[in-house]
Amino acid sequence: MSEQYQTEYESFDGVTSALRSAGFKILLVFSLLILVVIALAQPKNVYVALYFGISWFAFAVVGISLPHYRERLAKLWALMTMPVAPYLVISNGILPATLVPIAAIFPILLLSKGWRVSAMMVLACCTFLVPFYDGPYDKGLWLRLCVTNLVVSLLIYVLANQLEQALVESRKKTLELNRALESERQASAAQSRFLATMSHEIRTPLNGILGLTDVVLSHNISENARPNLEKIQRSGLSLNRILNDILDLSKLNAGKLSLERIPFDLKATAKDCVAFYAQLAQNKGISLRISVDKALNTCVVGDATRLSQVLNNLVSNAIKFTQKGSVTLGLDKGEASSTHQLVRFSVTDTGEGIDASEQERVFEAFTQANSSINRIHGGTGLGLQIVKSLVEAMGGTVYVKSAAGEGSEFYFELPFEVAKSVVAVKEKHKTPVFSNRTVLVAEDNDINQVVAKSLLEDTGLNVVLANNGKEAVQLAQNQHFDLILMDLHMPEMNGSEAAFILRQSNIDIPIIAFTAAVVSEEIEKALASGMNGYLTKPVNKTELYTVLMKHLGKETLADNSHVAKATYTE
Repeated sequence: MSEQYQTEYESFDGVTSALRSAGFKILLVFSLLILVVIALAQPKNVYVALYFGISWFAFAVVGISLPHYRERLAKLWALMTMPVAPYLVISNGILPATLVPIAAIFPILLLSKGWRVSAMMVLACCTFLVPFYDGPYDKGLWLRLCVTNLVVSLLIYVLANQLEQALVESRKKTLELNRALESERQASAAQSRFLATMSHEIRTPLNGILGLTDVVLSHNISENARPNLEKIQRSGLSLNRILNDILDLSKLNAGKLSLERIPFDLKATAKDCVAFYAQLAQNKGISLRISVDKALNTCVVGDATRLSQVLNNLVSNAIKFTQKGSVTLGLDKGEASSTHQLVRFSVTDTGEGIDASEQERVFEAFTQANSSINRIHGGTGLGLQIVKSLVEAMGGTVYVKSAAGEGSEFYFELPFEVAKSVVAVKEKHKTPVFSNRTVLVAEDNDINQVVAKSLLEDTGLNVVLANNGKEAVQLAQNQHFDLILMDLHMPEMNGSEAAFILRQSNIDIPIIAFTAAVVSEEIEKALASGMNGYLTKPVNKTELYTVLMKHLGKETLADNSHVAKATYTE
């Protein structure tokens, strides 16, 4: 059976079933009405009249009680009604004939196709049998009833068929829409699984590249080798940013991206962005500046990570398309009250500029102003789409002012709640040192084992490695650990299963998901299994040290640490 034919069959069958269900309920009421009329009118042949009232009542009760037998009951009702209805009119005269227009509705509701037409014709023509009644009757009334019953029955039939057809079409569209939605849900689920798998498979070797590079750069090496290693590190970070853009675009399209509300410092966030791209700008011989309105209250509540992502994309884009001159990141105060303020962000460059006809297209996914841009500058074309979507998610709209050969300005305004105070702690080069602490690392990738072991041993921790979840469970059940870093994707037993077993065994050691999976469903599943938090790969030193200090306690700081604290108050 083709999908289209199946949809039409389900549509017709669904409407017929719904009409039949309503028909049996109305039949119940009508049968009670007949019994009341019999009690009041006292017809000549009361037994035939009672047959209709009682039998229809019984059919209605059984039809309502037994839905699966309604079609058979409806046909049985027609077989018992069609031969007896004419006899009822012949034996009782004009009184039952007056009820024919009402009774004509039941073939429409209970039956279909040939059964419906046959039953309606019998009921509609019963009025013509009144002359065979041996009692008195009004001939004028009879003639009017004949015409009325016939016309009304035909009208009921036509209107009911039109209504049924409309219901069938409506149900057909509903079924098609439901199937389309189900297909979309399945596609979305498949996309999520694909993203989870690809994220893990890409981030796993990327963690090895960045992690080992970071490990080597943190030790004494030849100054001739350092620049090349730093270029490898920057290339890895660029690849990681592209991967994050793809994942964020998927989350935004699925409506699954959530925003944080935490106090942070706007000026510090902007400075971090400029500092990150300072070397890139210097390599191109252009100046990278920051301009912050002195009247701006920089202590706000919002999502610092997403704002930083927007600014990073805009600054990176500006540097990419600027060959000489400058790039300026500006923060200006807009409308403000005692509790809220608008902040205008702008990134201005002296680069190539964008033709007016191309300015709308630059915010589309996978699109750049013209096809030659990708060949010259590279890029995925996702950056500005991410910017547009994130800015809109945060309550703003991004605009561009540009002209070919005259540079560009991308700007937007965002509303922020003013924070009472923000304490910013820059933890760059901050290395905690622990003693007499042991960490279990469950990781199946040998390169990532080396990265994790090196980073952790730099802090003075003892590290024990497990190659899969099953091995991690056995080690944790037989040896004391102060912390467990658990990968989620491992052979034999995954990280979530291992964490669940350990919690069932009353082992309350802090367990941190140490994973390349960044899809929210996987992380939520990990936390639900009993894990205390998560770290994503490629591993960020600052985030790793924060987790270590949270769960192991800060012992001391390495001699090369530099901690700068600044407090900003209203």
